[in-house]
Amino acid sequence: MIRIYLDWNVISSLKRPEFKEIKDFIFKHKKHLQFPYTPAHFTDLMKSYNPNNNLFNVDLETLEFLSEKHFLRWEKDSVKPLFGPPSEYFEYEKNKDDISELMNIEKVFEDLDKSLEDIGSGKLGNLMKSLFQLQPSGVEITDDNKDFIKKMFPNLKPDSTMWDLMKEMGPFSQKFLQDGEYYKDFRKTMSDYGFKLESNSGNWNYDEVIKNIDNFLLKLGTKMTYLEYVETAFKHRKEPINQYEYYTTAYLMLDMIGYKIDKLPKPTDNMQNIQADGEHSFYGAHCDYLIAMDKKLRIKSKVLYNEFNIPTKIIEPKDLISELTIVLDDIHNKENFLNEAIGFCNENLLVQSYPKEGEEAIERYAFKLPKFYFNYFNYVIYSNYPEQEGLVLTFKKVFKNFSRFIYYTESETLIDTITQYFGYDNDEELEFKKNEFVYGDKEVTFDWNFKGGLIRLEKEDHTKRPILNYILSTKKEKDD
Repeated sequence: MIRIYLDWNVISSLKRPEFKEIKDFIFKHKKHLQFPYTPAHFTDLMKSYNPNNNLFNVDLETLEFLSEKHFLRWEKDSVKPLFGPPSEYFEYEKNKDDISELMNIEKVFEDLDKSLEDIGSGKLGNLMKSLFQLQPSGVEITDDNKDFIKKMFPNLKPDSTMWDLMKEMGPFSQKFLQDGEYYKDFRKTMSDYGFKLESNSGNWNYDEVIKNIDNFLLKLGTKMTYLEYVETAFKHRKEPINQYEYYTTAYLMLDMIGYKIDKLPKPTDNMQNIQADGEHSFYGAHCDYLIAMDKKLRIKSKVLYNEFNIPTKIIEPKDLISELTIVLDDIHNKENFLNEAIGFCNENLLVQSYPKEGEEAIERYAFKLPKFYFNYFNYVIYSNYPEQEGLVLTFKKVFKNFSRFIYYTESETLIDTITQYFGYDNDEELEFKKNEFVYGDKEVTFDWNFKGGLIRLEKEDHTKRPILNYILSTKKEKDD
Protein backbone atom coordinates (compact mmCIF):
# COMPACT_ATOMS: atom_id res chain seq x y z
CA MET A 1 0.00 0.00 0.00
CA ILE A 2 1.11 3.56 -0.67
CA ARG A 3 1.15 5.50 2.61
CA ILE A 4 -0.16 9.04 2.23
CA TYR A 5 -0.35 11.74 4.88
CA LEU A 6 -3.08 14.34 4.34
CA ASP A 7 -2.95 17.52 6.37
CA TRP A 8 -6.20 18.47 8.07
CA ASN A 9 -7.20 21.14 5.55
CA VAL A 10 -7.18 18.55 2.76
CA ILE A 11 -9.29 16.10 4.76
CA SER A 12 -11.83 18.73 5.75
CA SER A 13 -12.03 20.01 2.17
CA LEU A 14 -13.07 16.63 0.78
CA LYS A 15 -16.68 17.45 1.66
CA ARG A 16 -16.58 20.37 -0.77
CA PRO A 17 -17.93 19.91 -4.34
CA GLU A 18 -14.68 21.03 -5.96
CA PHE A 19 -12.87 18.12 -4.28
CA LYS A 20 -15.28 15.49 -5.59
CA GLU A 21 -12.89 14.28 -8.30
CA ILE A 22 -10.14 13.71 -5.73
CA LYS A 23 -12.51 11.91 -3.35
CA ASP A 24 -13.79 9.69 -6.18
CA PHE A 25 -10.21 8.85 -7.18
CA ILE A 26 -9.37 7.92 -3.59
CA PHE A 27 -12.50 5.77 -3.36
CA LYS A 28 -11.60 3.94 -6.58
CA HIS A 29 -8.04 3.12 -5.48
CA LYS A 30 -8.66 2.89 -1.73
CA LYS A 31 -7.54 -0.75 -1.50
CA HIS A 32 -3.97 0.23 -2.37
CA LEU A 33 -3.79 3.55 -0.50
CA GLN A 34 -3.29 4.08 3.21
CA PHE A 35 -4.17 7.36 4.95
CA PRO A 36 -3.12 7.12 8.62
CA TYR A 37 -4.53 9.56 11.17
CA THR A 38 -2.60 11.02 14.10
CA PRO A 39 -3.17 13.10 17.26
CA ALA A 40 -2.31 16.16 15.16
CA HIS A 41 -5.47 15.62 13.10
CA PHE A 42 -7.50 15.75 16.30
CA THR A 43 -5.76 18.93 17.43
CA ASP A 44 -7.31 20.54 14.35
CA LEU A 45 -10.59 18.62 14.36
CA MET A 46 -11.49 19.31 18.02
CA LYS A 47 -11.44 23.07 17.42
CA SER A 48 -14.81 22.71 15.70
CA TYR A 49 -16.26 20.24 18.15
CA ASN A 50 -19.81 20.96 19.18
CA PRO A 51 -22.53 18.32 19.67
CA ASN A 52 -24.78 20.36 17.36
CA ASN A 53 -22.19 20.89 14.63
CA ASN A 54 -23.09 18.51 11.79
CA LEU A 55 -20.01 19.51 9.80
CA PHE A 56 -17.85 18.19 12.65
CA ASN A 57 -19.51 14.79 12.27
CA VAL A 58 -18.95 14.90 8.50
CA ASP A 59 -15.24 15.59 9.06
CA LEU A 60 -14.96 12.77 11.59
CA GLU A 61 -16.70 10.37 9.19
CA THR A 62 -14.36 11.46 6.39
CA LEU A 63 -11.36 10.81 8.61
CA GLU A 64 -12.71 7.35 9.43
CA PHE A 65 -13.40 6.58 5.76
CA LEU A 66 -9.85 7.54 4.82
CA SER A 67 -7.87 5.99 7.66
CA GLU A 68 -10.13 3.10 8.59
CA LYS A 69 -8.13 2.06 11.68
CA HIS A 70 -4.58 3.09 10.77
CA PHE A 71 -3.35 5.31 13.60
CA LEU A 72 0.18 6.71 14.08
CA ARG A 73 1.23 8.09 17.45
CA TRP A 74 4.52 8.97 19.10
CA GLU A 75 5.10 6.80 22.17
CA LYS A 76 8.23 7.05 24.33
CA ASP A 77 10.94 6.57 21.71
CA SER A 78 9.28 6.10 18.32
CA VAL A 79 6.10 6.38 16.29
CA LYS A 80 3.95 3.28 16.74
CA PRO A 81 1.59 1.85 14.10
CA LEU A 82 -1.58 1.46 16.17
CA PHE A 83 -4.94 0.11 15.08
CA GLY A 84 -8.24 1.70 16.08
CA PRO A 85 -10.94 3.86 14.47
CA PRO A 86 -10.97 7.67 14.81
CA SER A 87 -14.41 7.46 16.44
CA GLU A 88 -12.82 5.68 19.43
CA TYR A 89 -9.96 8.16 19.67
CA PHE A 90 -12.51 10.98 19.54
CA GLU A 91 -14.05 9.69 22.79
CA TYR A 92 -10.63 9.90 24.42
CA GLU A 93 -10.05 13.45 23.14
CA LYS A 94 -13.51 14.55 24.20
CA ASN A 95 -13.05 13.37 27.77
CA LYS A 96 -9.38 14.11 28.45
CA ASP A 97 -8.45 16.56 31.18
CA ASP A 98 -7.92 20.25 30.55
CA ILE A 99 -4.16 20.76 30.40
CA SER A 100 -4.48 24.25 31.88
CA GLU A 101 -5.03 22.71 35.32
CA LEU A 102 -1.60 21.10 35.12
CA MET A 103 -0.05 24.52 34.59
CA ASN A 104 -1.13 25.73 38.03
CA ILE A 105 1.78 24.44 40.12
CA GLU A 106 0.16 25.47 43.42
CA LYS A 107 -2.90 23.36 42.63
CA VAL A 108 -0.80 20.42 41.43
CA PHE A 109 1.06 20.26 44.76
CA GLU A 110 -2.15 20.76 46.77
CA ASP A 111 -3.80 17.90 44.88
CA LEU A 112 -0.73 15.75 45.56
CA ASP A 113 -1.08 16.31 49.31
CA LYS A 114 -4.82 15.59 49.20
CA SER A 115 -4.24 12.31 47.39
CA LEU A 116 -1.56 11.31 49.94
CA GLU A 117 -3.87 12.16 52.86
CA ASP A 118 -6.28 9.56 51.57
CA ILE A 119 -3.66 6.85 52.14
CA GLY A 120 -2.37 8.27 55.43
CA SER A 121 0.90 9.78 54.15
CA GLY A 122 2.41 13.12 55.05
CA LYS A 123 2.41 16.35 53.06
CA LEU A 124 5.00 15.56 50.40
CA GLY A 125 3.82 18.43 48.20
CA ASN A 126 4.35 20.96 50.99
CA LEU A 127 7.83 19.56 51.65
CA MET A 128 8.81 19.80 47.99
CA LYS A 129 7.49 23.37 47.84
CA SER A 130 9.70 24.31 50.82
CA LEU A 131 12.76 22.84 49.11
CA PHE A 132 12.08 24.78 45.91
CA GLN A 133 11.67 27.98 47.95
CA LEU A 134 15.23 27.54 49.24
CA GLN A 135 16.74 27.45 45.76
CA PRO A 136 17.47 30.55 43.63
CA SER A 137 15.56 30.80 40.34
CA GLY A 138 18.73 30.51 38.26
CA VAL A 139 17.52 33.33 35.98
CA GLU A 140 19.99 36.20 35.70
CA ILE A 141 18.21 39.50 35.03
CA THR A 142 20.37 42.10 33.30
CA ASP A 143 19.83 45.50 31.69
CA ASP A 144 19.96 43.78 28.30
CA ASN A 145 17.31 41.16 29.01
CA LYS A 146 15.09 42.68 31.70
CA ASP A 147 12.35 43.77 29.25
CA PHE A 148 12.30 40.36 27.65
CA ILE A 149 12.20 38.58 31.04
CA LYS A 150 9.45 40.94 32.21
CA LYS A 151 7.30 39.95 29.23
CA MET A 152 7.76 36.24 29.98
CA PHE A 153 7.68 36.32 33.78
CA PRO A 154 6.23 39.66 34.96
CA ASN A 155 6.57 38.91 38.69
CA LEU A 156 10.11 37.50 38.62
CA LYS A 157 12.77 39.49 40.53
CA PRO A 158 16.55 39.11 40.94
CA ASP A 159 16.07 37.45 44.34
CA SER A 160 13.20 35.17 43.23
CA THR A 161 13.33 31.49 44.12
CA MET A 162 12.89 28.38 42.00
CA TRP A 163 9.35 28.16 43.41
CA ASP A 164 8.60 31.68 42.16
CA LEU A 165 9.87 30.70 38.71
CA MET A 166 7.75 27.52 38.70
CA LYS A 167 4.64 29.57 39.52
CA GLU A 168 5.46 31.94 36.66
CA MET A 169 6.04 29.14 34.15
CA GLY A 170 2.40 27.99 34.22
CA PRO A 171 0.74 31.26 33.16
CA PHE A 172 3.49 31.93 30.61
CA SER A 173 3.12 28.47 29.01
CA GLN A 174 -0.65 28.77 28.91
CA LYS A 175 -0.59 32.20 27.26
CA PHE A 176 2.18 31.14 24.90
CA LEU A 177 0.18 28.11 23.75
CA GLN A 178 -3.36 29.45 23.75
CA ASP A 179 -3.18 33.21 23.19
CA GLY A 180 -2.40 33.94 19.55
CA GLU A 181 -1.79 37.64 20.12
CA TYR A 182 0.61 36.90 22.98
CA TYR A 183 2.58 34.49 20.78
CA LYS A 184 2.79 37.04 17.94
CA ASP A 185 3.86 39.74 20.40
CA PHE A 186 6.49 37.39 21.83
CA ARG A 187 7.75 36.67 18.32
CA LYS A 188 7.90 40.42 17.61
CA THR A 189 9.88 40.98 20.82
CA MET A 190 12.44 38.44 19.65
CA SER A 191 12.58 40.32 16.36
CA ASP A 192 13.13 43.62 18.16
CA TYR A 193 16.10 42.05 19.94
CA GLY A 194 17.59 41.27 16.53
CA PHE A 195 16.56 37.64 16.47
CA LYS A 196 14.88 37.74 13.08
CA LEU A 197 15.96 36.69 9.62
CA GLU A 198 16.29 39.18 6.79
CA SER A 199 13.05 40.03 5.00
CA ASN A 200 14.30 38.29 1.85
CA SER A 201 14.55 34.92 3.61
CA GLY A 202 11.21 33.82 2.15
CA ASN A 203 12.87 33.74 -1.28
CA TRP A 204 15.71 31.41 -0.26
CA ASN A 205 15.88 28.05 -2.01
CA TYR A 206 14.68 25.31 0.34
CA ASP A 207 18.07 23.57 0.26
CA GLU A 208 19.88 26.75 1.38
CA VAL A 209 17.62 27.77 4.28
CA ILE A 210 19.38 25.95 7.14
CA LYS A 211 22.82 26.98 5.87
CA ASN A 212 21.69 30.63 5.71
CA ILE A 213 20.21 30.42 9.21
CA ASP A 214 23.52 28.99 10.46
CA ASN A 215 25.27 32.06 9.02
CA PHE A 216 22.69 34.34 10.64
CA LEU A 217 23.28 32.75 14.07
CA LEU A 218 27.03 33.02 13.58
CA LYS A 219 26.73 36.76 12.93
CA LEU A 220 24.67 37.10 16.12
CA GLY A 221 27.58 35.61 18.02
CA THR A 222 25.80 32.45 19.18
CA LYS A 223 28.58 30.17 17.84
CA MET A 224 25.90 27.54 17.22
CA THR A 225 24.35 26.01 14.16
CA TYR A 226 20.58 26.09 13.83
CA LEU A 227 20.14 22.50 14.95
CA GLU A 228 22.50 23.05 17.89
CA TYR A 229 20.36 26.03 18.83
CA VAL A 230 17.26 23.81 18.74
CA GLU A 231 18.96 21.45 21.18
CA THR A 232 19.50 24.27 23.70
CA ALA A 233 15.74 24.31 24.36
CA PHE A 234 16.30 21.03 26.22
CA LYS A 235 19.70 21.62 27.81
CA HIS A 236 18.35 21.93 31.37
CA ARG A 237 16.48 18.64 31.17
CA LYS A 238 17.94 15.35 32.38
CA GLU A 239 16.24 13.20 29.74
CA PRO A 240 17.82 13.21 26.26
CA ILE A 241 15.90 14.92 23.48
CA ASN A 242 13.89 12.50 21.36
CA GLN A 243 13.21 12.54 17.63
CA TYR A 244 9.66 13.89 17.97
CA GLU A 245 10.71 16.80 20.21
CA TYR A 246 13.76 17.57 18.10
CA TYR A 247 11.84 17.72 14.83
CA THR A 248 8.76 19.63 16.03
CA THR A 249 10.94 22.14 17.91
CA ALA A 250 13.02 22.67 14.77
CA TYR A 251 9.78 23.34 12.87
CA LEU A 252 8.50 25.81 15.51
CA MET A 253 11.85 27.62 15.67
CA LEU A 254 11.67 28.33 11.94
CA ASP A 255 8.51 30.32 12.61
CA MET A 256 9.85 32.04 15.72
CA ILE A 257 12.93 33.42 13.96
CA GLY A 258 10.90 34.72 11.03
CA TYR A 259 11.07 32.09 8.31
CA LYS A 260 7.71 31.78 6.54
CA ILE A 261 5.92 32.94 9.67
CA ASP A 262 2.33 31.93 10.29
CA LYS A 263 0.24 35.10 10.56
CA LEU A 264 -2.45 33.37 12.68
CA PRO A 265 -5.24 35.53 11.18
CA LYS A 266 -8.27 33.98 12.95
CA PRO A 267 -9.22 34.94 16.52
CA THR A 268 -9.04 31.26 17.50
CA ASP A 269 -5.55 30.80 16.00
CA ASN A 270 -2.62 30.40 18.38
CA MET A 271 0.78 28.80 18.73
CA GLN A 272 -0.85 25.36 18.82
CA ASN A 273 -1.69 25.84 15.12
CA ILE A 274 2.04 25.95 14.38
CA GLN A 275 2.73 23.08 16.77
CA ALA A 276 0.08 20.99 15.00
CA ASP A 277 1.63 21.83 11.61
CA GLY A 278 4.99 20.70 12.96
CA GLU A 279 3.40 17.42 14.04
CA HIS A 280 1.75 16.99 10.63
CA SER A 281 5.17 17.48 9.06
CA PHE A 282 6.76 15.02 11.48
CA TYR A 283 4.17 12.28 10.94
CA GLY A 284 4.27 12.96 7.21
CA ALA A 285 7.95 12.01 7.32
CA HIS A 286 6.77 8.45 8.09
CA CYS A 287 4.84 8.25 4.81
CA ASP A 288 5.50 8.10 1.07
CA TYR A 289 3.63 11.36 0.46
CA LEU A 290 2.73 14.49 2.41
CA ILE A 291 -0.18 16.30 0.76
CA ALA A 292 -0.90 19.74 2.17
CA MET A 293 -2.92 22.80 1.20
CA ASP A 294 -0.94 25.10 3.48
CA LYS A 295 1.96 26.50 1.44
CA LYS A 296 4.01 27.38 4.51
CA LEU A 297 3.59 23.86 5.87
CA ARG A 298 4.81 22.47 2.55
CA ILE A 299 7.84 24.76 2.36
CA LYS A 300 8.95 24.32 5.98
CA SER A 301 8.56 20.57 5.60
CA LYS A 302 10.62 20.66 2.43
CA VAL A 303 13.38 22.53 4.28
CA LEU A 304 13.50 20.01 7.13
CA TYR A 305 13.04 16.94 4.91
CA ASN A 306 16.04 18.12 2.92
CA GLU A 307 18.09 18.67 6.09
CA PHE A 308 17.21 15.23 7.52
CA ASN A 309 17.42 13.40 4.16
CA ILE A 310 13.77 12.38 4.17
CA PRO A 311 12.56 11.39 0.67
CA THR A 312 8.85 11.83 1.44
CA LYS A 313 7.38 13.65 -1.55
CA ILE A 314 5.44 16.86 -0.78
CA ILE A 315 2.66 17.86 -3.16
CA GLU A 316 -0.48 19.97 -3.34
CA PRO A 317 -3.96 18.39 -3.48
CA LYS A 318 -4.38 19.48 -7.10
CA ASP A 319 -1.46 17.20 -8.05
CA LEU A 320 -2.69 14.16 -6.14
CA ILE A 321 -4.45 12.42 -9.03
CA SER A 322 -1.71 13.00 -11.62
CA GLU A 323 1.04 11.94 -9.21
CA LEU A 324 -0.67 8.79 -7.94
CA THR A 325 -1.70 7.78 -11.45
CA ILE A 326 2.01 7.53 -12.27
CA VAL A 327 3.06 5.49 -9.21
CA LEU A 328 0.04 3.19 -8.82
CA ASP A 329 0.53 -0.22 -10.40
CA ASP A 330 -2.31 -1.10 -12.78
CA ILE A 331 -2.59 -4.77 -11.82
CA HIS A 332 -5.50 -5.52 -14.16
CA ASN A 333 -3.56 -4.46 -17.25
CA LYS A 334 -0.21 -5.98 -16.29
CA GLU A 335 0.59 -8.34 -19.16
CA ASN A 336 4.17 -9.57 -19.47
CA PHE A 337 5.29 -9.26 -15.86
CA LEU A 338 8.73 -10.73 -16.52
CA ASN A 339 9.67 -8.27 -19.25
CA GLU A 340 8.39 -5.46 -17.06
CA ALA A 341 10.43 -6.63 -14.07
CA ILE A 342 13.64 -6.98 -16.06
CA GLY A 343 12.97 -3.58 -17.64
CA PHE A 344 13.22 -1.97 -14.19
CA CYS A 345 16.91 -2.94 -14.08
CA ASN A 346 18.29 -0.15 -16.22
CA GLU A 347 20.99 2.40 -15.50
CA ASN A 348 18.55 5.30 -15.24
CA LEU A 349 17.03 3.71 -12.12
CA LEU A 350 20.30 2.44 -10.60
CA VAL A 351 20.92 3.70 -7.05
CA GLN A 352 23.63 1.36 -5.77
CA SER A 353 26.01 -1.39 -6.88
CA TYR A 354 27.52 -3.87 -4.44
CA PRO A 355 31.05 -5.34 -4.45
CA LYS A 356 31.35 -8.80 -5.95
CA GLU A 357 31.20 -11.50 -3.30
CA GLY A 358 33.54 -14.50 -2.98
CA GLU A 359 34.91 -16.71 -5.69
CA GLU A 360 31.55 -16.91 -7.43
CA ALA A 361 31.76 -13.19 -8.28
CA ILE A 362 28.08 -12.52 -7.62
CA GLU A 363 26.95 -9.20 -9.06
CA ARG A 364 24.33 -7.15 -7.21
CA TYR A 365 22.66 -3.88 -8.15
CA ALA A 366 19.82 -1.93 -6.50
CA PHE A 367 17.26 -0.02 -8.56
CA LYS A 368 14.64 2.49 -7.42
CA LEU A 369 11.35 1.54 -9.01
CA PRO A 370 9.45 4.18 -11.01
CA LYS A 371 6.19 3.04 -9.39
CA PHE A 372 5.06 0.98 -6.42
CA TYR A 373 5.29 -2.52 -7.86
CA PHE A 374 2.13 -4.45 -6.93
CA ASN A 375 1.34 -1.20 -5.10
CA TYR A 376 3.85 -2.02 -2.39
CA PHE A 377 7.49 -2.59 -3.43
CA ASN A 378 9.69 0.41 -4.18
CA TYR A 379 13.12 -1.17 -4.83
CA VAL A 380 14.43 -4.19 -6.72
CA ILE A 381 17.78 -5.93 -6.14
CA TYR A 382 19.29 -7.60 -9.21
CA SER A 383 21.61 -10.51 -8.30
CA ASN A 384 23.53 -12.41 -10.99
CA TYR A 385 24.92 -15.88 -10.15
CA PRO A 386 27.21 -16.81 -13.08
CA GLU A 387 28.32 -20.14 -11.59
CA GLN A 388 24.72 -21.31 -11.14
CA GLU A 389 23.69 -19.74 -14.44
CA GLY A 390 20.85 -17.85 -12.86
CA LEU A 391 19.71 -14.50 -11.63
CA VAL A 392 17.32 -13.31 -8.94
CA LEU A 393 15.19 -10.18 -8.89
CA THR A 394 14.23 -9.35 -5.29
CA PHE A 395 11.49 -6.78 -4.81
CA LYS A 396 11.51 -5.05 -1.42
CA LYS A 397 9.91 -2.26 0.54
CA VAL A 398 12.82 -0.03 1.58
CA PHE A 399 12.34 2.81 4.06
CA LYS A 400 14.49 5.88 3.62
CA ASN A 401 12.17 8.08 5.69
CA PHE A 402 11.44 7.98 9.45
CA SER A 403 9.24 4.88 9.18
CA ARG A 404 10.53 1.40 10.01
CA PHE A 405 7.22 -0.46 10.11
CA ILE A 406 4.32 -1.74 8.08
CA TYR A 407 0.81 -2.63 9.18
CA TYR A 408 -0.51 -6.20 9.09
CA THR A 409 -3.12 -4.93 6.66
CA GLU A 410 -0.36 -4.02 4.19
CA SER A 411 0.90 -7.61 4.15
CA GLU A 412 -2.64 -8.93 3.81
CA THR A 413 -3.43 -6.63 0.90
CA LEU A 414 -0.15 -7.51 -0.84
CA ILE A 415 -0.79 -11.26 -0.53
CA ASP A 416 -4.31 -10.78 -1.91
CA THR A 417 -3.00 -8.72 -4.82
CA ILE A 418 -0.21 -11.10 -5.80
CA THR A 419 -2.22 -14.33 -5.39
CA GLN A 420 -5.06 -12.87 -7.44
CA TYR A 421 -2.61 -11.91 -10.20
CA PHE A 422 -0.67 -15.20 -10.35
CA GLY A 423 -3.64 -17.32 -9.26
CA TYR A 424 -4.25 -19.63 -6.30
CA ASP A 425 -6.63 -22.58 -6.56
CA ASN A 426 -7.18 -23.55 -2.93
CA ASP A 427 -9.02 -20.73 -1.09
CA GLU A 428 -8.98 -22.49 2.27
CA GLU A 429 -5.24 -23.13 2.09
CA LEU A 430 -4.68 -19.56 0.95
CA GLU A 431 -6.44 -18.10 3.99
CA PHE A 432 -4.54 -20.40 6.35
CA LYS A 433 -1.16 -19.57 4.82
CA LYS A 434 -1.94 -15.85 4.65
CA ASN A 435 -2.84 -15.79 8.35
CA GLU A 436 0.36 -17.64 9.25
CA PHE A 437 2.45 -15.40 6.96
CA VAL A 438 1.10 -12.19 8.46
CA TYR A 439 0.62 -13.08 12.13
CA GLY A 440 2.73 -16.20 12.70
CA ASP A 441 6.43 -16.85 13.26
CA LYS A 442 6.81 -19.87 10.99
CA GLU A 443 8.45 -19.70 7.59
CA VAL A 444 5.72 -19.48 4.96
CA THR A 445 6.14 -19.04 1.22
CA PHE A 446 3.85 -18.72 -1.78
CA ASP A 447 5.41 -20.31 -4.86
CA TRP A 448 4.57 -20.27 -8.57
CA ASN A 449 6.62 -22.30 -11.04
CA PHE A 450 6.95 -21.36 -14.68
CA LYS A 451 9.21 -22.43 -17.52
CA GLY A 452 12.72 -21.30 -16.71
CA GLY A 453 12.04 -20.02 -13.24
CA LEU A 454 10.22 -19.66 -9.93
CA ILE A 455 8.23 -16.87 -8.30
CA ARG A 456 8.36 -16.81 -4.50
CA LEU A 457 6.65 -14.49 -2.01
CA GLU A 458 8.27 -14.83 1.41
CA LYS A 459 9.32 -12.92 4.52
CA GLU A 460 12.68 -11.18 4.74
CA ASP A 461 14.80 -12.73 7.49
CA HIS A 462 15.63 -9.69 9.61
CA THR A 463 12.61 -7.42 8.99
CA LYS A 464 9.92 -10.11 8.53
CA ARG A 465 8.46 -7.88 5.81
CA PRO A 466 7.27 -9.39 2.52
CA ILE A 467 9.73 -9.73 -0.34
CA LEU A 468 9.04 -11.06 -3.83
CA ASN A 469 11.68 -13.09 -5.67
CA TYR A 470 11.83 -13.89 -9.35
CA ILE A 471 14.37 -16.73 -9.68
CA LEU A 472 15.36 -17.09 -13.33
CA SER A 473 17.60 -19.55 -15.14
CA THR A 474 20.05 -18.12 -17.65
CA LYS A 475 21.20 -21.57 -18.80
CA LYS A 476 20.94 -21.97 -22.55
CA GLU A 477 19.15 -25.07 -23.76
CA LYS A 478 21.45 -27.45 -25.64
CA ASP A 479 20.59 -28.86 -29.02
CA ASP A 480 19.76 -32.59 -29.10
